[in-house]
Amino acid sequence: MYAVAEPNQLIRQYCESNDHKAFSDFYRQQADRLWRFLVARGCDPETAYDLISEAFLRFTQNVCKDPSSPVALLYRIAINLHIDHYRHEKIARTVSDPDCLEEIEEKQGITVDEKERLRRLIGTLKDDEQNLLLMRYWIGLTHKEVAQALDIPEGTVRRQSAELLKKLADQI
Repeated sequence: MYAVAEPNQLIRQYCESNDHKAFSDFYRQQADRLWRFLVARGCDPETAYDLISEAFLRFTQNVCKDPSSPVALLYRIAINLHIDHYRHEKIARTVSDPDCLEEIEEKQGITVDEKERLRRLIGTLKDDEQNLLLMRYWIGLTHKEVAQALDIPEGTVRRQSAELLKKLADQI
């Protein structure tokens, strides 16, 4: 059995020695997670695949300029592409993937009776709040990665995460 390389390490290899295998490994690590994130944001599955292709293309054009936070960069690009897509289409973004909500519910110890209410409550949150919850508790990004992806301070992510969980818990 071999250890899975960290995303930062893979991108450093890609940038320093044009190691396409390292980039392939990074892609395999991140593509499915990114697809699930976009679908959870309300993106239809086919559009999510298109946005991921475009996100990785833009990612390869920019990551070697500053390879310190590749996951955050990838998510920031994907979020911007998703927003641009839906601004163009004028379609509202909502959390629509029941699997992601179930994972959040399980991680937070939500009972069966509270699930439907939680789904409605998450749907009432602002897009930025939904993004923060999905990235932090469903995708499992660190506070730092979420902060970099959303271009906000890490302390803000910590505070907002705690506030959102408390808000949801108080309303359930």
